[in-house]
Amino acid sequence: MSRPIGIDLGTTYSAVAYLDEYGKPAIIKNSDGRTTTPSVIFVDEPQFVVGEVALQSTVTDPERVVQFVKRFMGQNDHRLHVDGRSYSPEFLSSIILRKLVQETELALGESVSEAVITVPAYFNENQRQATLEAGKLAGLNVLRIISEPTAAALAYGMVNVREARYILVYDLGGGTFDVTILEASEDELRVVAVGGDPFLGGKDFDDRLMNSVEEKLSGLGEQIIHDASLEAELRLKCETAKVQLSQRKTVPIAFKARKAKPTSALDALLPVRIEISRDEFESMCADLLARTEMLLENVIAQAGLEWNDIAEVLCVGGSSRMPMVREMLLRATGRKPQLFDPDECVAKGAALQAGLLSGEDSLRQIKVGHVLSHSLGVATNQNGALLVDAVVPALTPLPHTEVRRGYTTVKDDQAVVNVLVYEGESSEIEAYNSPVGRFDLDTSPLRPAGEPQIEVEFRCDENGRITVFARDEITGREGRALLCLCGERSTEEVTLEQEMLARAVVA
Repeated sequence: MSRPIGIDLGTTYSAVAYLDEYGKPAIIKNSDGRTTTPSVIFVDEPQFVVGEVALQSTVTDPERVVQFVKRFMGQNDHRLHVDGRSYSPEFLSSIILRKLVQETELALGESVSEAVITVPAYFNENQRQATLEAGKLAGLNVLRIISEPTAAALAYGMVNVREARYILVYDLGGGTFDVTILEASEDELRVVAVGGDPFLGGKDFDDRLMNSVEEKLSGLGEQIIHDASLEAELRLKCETAKVQLSQRKTVPIAFKARKAKPTSALDALLPVRIEISRDEFESMCADLLARTEMLLENVIAQAGLEWNDIAEVLCVGGSSRMPMVREMLLRATGRKPQLFDPDECVAKGAALQAGLLSGEDSLRQIKVGHVLSHSLGVATNQNGALLVDAVVPALTPLPHTEVRRGYTTVKDDQAVVNVLVYEGESSEIEAYNSPVGRFDLDTSPLRPAGEPQIEVEFRCDENGRITVFARDEITGREGRALLCLCGERSTEEVTLEQEMLARAVVA
């Protein structure tokens, strides 16, 4: 029987871990000898090249490269286009997952079929289910979808926590930001509060550097060709400069730009060298850091705690290595943050969760509490205004079942009730909520308004897989929907992707 693995499916880089013969989590090195693999795909159907070669291809052949796929997970109508073909984020993520599995099987010398996959804590249920579907497309039995901060705390807590305490996990990854407060004890991890931004991460800090370099480039007095190749080269160099600025005060960014109007073939390239200081970089990114601090304050308030209640602050995600992050955390929390294995701990925690789920004998049993990341409710007509009635509140421990009664029709002889399910934290439908499902309930025979007695039931499993029922308590008629199956993805589309995957050659 093959052992299950833990997968940190990242926006910019991914990692895989397994439990060794002693029950300790260990990172799988890929065929390049690295512990992380770029989440980048070079598309040349039927071949899909994943990893470092694909990342370098952003400079030489950028039109065939896809990256930052994770930011589009769960967006029902979003497709990424390459060479006239369109691909769903779920399909492309499954290609990355297949590559990670191939590398793992090569390293371990055994087949792999089961995995725990991590997602940002603030991912909504549609994004979580999109990730689950990607795993299934890749041929994996996904044992559980687990939040990245919880995985990091699990990796940390299995070794270090001996008494109950509150731990804050600050997770600034390549494309997403999470902050989670957990109550950790010797035998349990319980989520207390979560916050974050799925569109804030290291990429945004890179973008600021790129914008600065491009502004300085435009001030050189030369007309430069700004194409996809230049943008890709700048992104790679700016990411490298960001990393170097964590250790150095000043870093040069050097490259050759193509002139728009060269006087000769020998004069076609303009050597450029731009110096970036750490102070300059921190100034241009101050508002991004402030956004993370604001989310910190929101989460501590949500938990009903004070900063002196927090025993430890863990930094997770490669971007948390930036000195300004740790300086802000020390100032805001009064705790010296611990940079705990930021690139590997999420995958290691996922491997520990996989071991716990599979009954690994060498592991000390610990209960890992999973919660609903956002509230769930149904649209109601209240005096002519459509408002969301929250049925299951955010942070509800999973699995969970909730029944709400008292709904009815608003018109005489109403034969159908539209059940609209929303996710979010406001009663206002448009501003702060996302639609995650809809179905109809047959309310015949025709009756006066207010006579049908309707109940709504939510059933949520450990992965946030949600089934919603609506029942007419008088007639017994029932309607239901399984939510968060990546929106309106049709059976035909999923079947087509499965056929494409059957033909695909992943390298």
